[in-house]
Amino acid sequence: MSDQIPILAAGRVSENAKKTLDIVKKFVEERCIPADPIFAAQVEQGGNRWNHHPSVIDDLKKEAQALGLWNMFLPKGHYKESPGFTNVEYGLMAEWLGKSRCASEAVNCAAPDTGNMEVLAKYGNEAQKKQWLKPLMDGEIRSAFLMTEPDIASSDATNIQLNMRKEGNDWILNGDKWWSSGAGDPRCKIYIVMGKSDPGNKDPYRQQSVILVPADTPGITINRMLSVYGYDDAPHGHGHLTFKNVRVPASNMVLGPGRGFEIIQGRLGPGRIHHCMRTIGAAEKALEWMLLRINDPRKVTFGKQLKEHGVILEWVAKSRIEIDAARLVVLNAAMKVDDFGAKGALKEIGEAKVLVPQMGLTVIDRAVQCFGGAGVSQDTPLASMWAGIRTLRLADGPDEVHLQQLGKNENKRGKAVTDNIVKQQAITKDLFAKYNTSLSQPGPQSKLTPLKTTTLKSKSTKQTKFDMSSNVLADRDVNAAAQNKVVGLDAKPDVKSMEYHRQVLQSKLEESKGEATYISPSDNIMSPCTAKLSAYRNKQVGKAKPRSLFAKTSAKNLSAPNGNIFGSPDFASASKLDAEDQKMEG
Repeated sequence: MSDQIPILAAGRVSENAKKTLDIVKKFVEERCIPADPIFAAQVEQGGNRWNHHPSVIDDLKKEAQALGLWNMFLPKGHYKESPGFTNVEYGLMAEWLGKSRCASEAVNCAAPDTGNMEVLAKYGNEAQKKQWLKPLMDGEIRSAFLMTEPDIASSDATNIQLNMRKEGNDWILNGDKWWSSGAGDPRCKIYIVMGKSDPGNKDPYRQQSVILVPADTPGITINRMLSVYGYDDAPHGHGHLTFKNVRVPASNMVLGPGRGFEIIQGRLGPGRIHHCMRTIGAAEKALEWMLLRINDPRKVTFGKQLKEHGVILEWVAKSRIEIDAARLVVLNAAMKVDDFGAKGALKEIGEAKVLVPQMGLTVIDRAVQCFGGAGVSQDTPLASMWAGIRTLRLADGPDEVHLQQLGKNENKRGKAVTDNIVKQQAITKDLFAKYNTSLSQPGPQSKLTPLKTTTLKSKSTKQTKFDMSSNVLADRDVNAAAQNKVVGLDAKPDVKSMEYHRQVLQSKLEESKGEATYISPSDNIMSPCTAKLSAYRNKQVGKAKPRSLFAKTSAKNLSAPNGNIFGSPDFASASKLDAEDQKMEG
């Protein structure tokens, strides 16, 4: 793997990181991926999916620690607890971890623990670190992050409603949280909860706080586990929890009241890069399964193996291009975080957060198509991979929030680029004059026909109406008169080129010099082609339309002398109608 590092990042990867990267690749390929089916099987054992965790994870953790693969996510230079890898280096490792369901947890780099450990390492006091950070880093316990709520639009965090009320030396919490990932695991011992502690604060970004809540605190009810496209992700789970008069010591407040936004922004930045790199690993795995399928000699359609169909090879090529491009986007963001911190890399993080999940879903979907019905079943990992990655377009901020922020920031360049383009155009105009030349337009250069103008006055405005020459476009009044004339299909009207029309209009506009407001002739004119079609259509107006079969039958069967439709048939009248119909049809 170390020999496949993109040239963009090669100079930022240390020799130690390269060796570790090779170990990660071997561990994931030879130990974790083969153990994924064992993990799934052990979840089902015992009848209750939520009261135990697969023992294979514990064995993999021991192997990972023996190999020195532990807590690689904490970047050096930012945390004293860091094992010494940068975001770029860990990003390359996380790509391999994304190929396996077990791998991230096996090396103690699984979400949401990674983000929660970063919160405690960066913002927690020494007592909080000792009580919660150390057992998390040792892999003894797990955690959950509680922010999203069911009754509000949580993509705007100012909407958070879980009430945090100070009472003596405690905070009392009341409210609901859902999509609390990790809350189902019996090893989950600590919740990091965001709530509203100062709703009256004039600054909407100082109303929220983050507090540490032990999972066994009285008043907390786990109502249910939410599924993702039918997958419950046991034993990890995504809980819907209710807090009713939950009393938490004030010493559990992180950083201080009103600092919630500061904390969650610091937490989500690096986590988004981790998600993106794991997604690239999942996309690589999907491409591998696609190659497996299309090279299966048993899979022959219309006399060819799947790999011999052009569209399949196009999918393979596009997937390779998209994966490689997405990887560079994420590595660029990781470099920016390493150099300037998460706050200085908001644009790059946002770009990666939007681009990579969409890329991953596209590649996985192609692999599903190659497998057909098997692709959406439990016989391949593709369906569950797709479901998991689809959540990333919502988690840590939906695409639309990132796109809106990116668009606003990009549009700030609007005035500067406008001024620059205007300046360039002015220079171009001077150069035309200097070299005494002009651009020649395509098409025949017709001689311009002068236009007549009529000045229209009103009480409030003065406008000039431009009457088009008969050689340009026909006025609707002219066309209306022409509609009553019989025009032969082989008639060849005098039609000028579009370039001619353009020059006529441009010439007239230049002559006006702003003295009058130009009124578009589109409401008063009709193109020659339209005029011709209208005339031909109106030529048919005088003709009687052929009767339908139903009309013919009705006329024959219902017509009777003296208007009596139920009397004897008037065969003479029916015959006359038939003769008229035959004449028209002939």
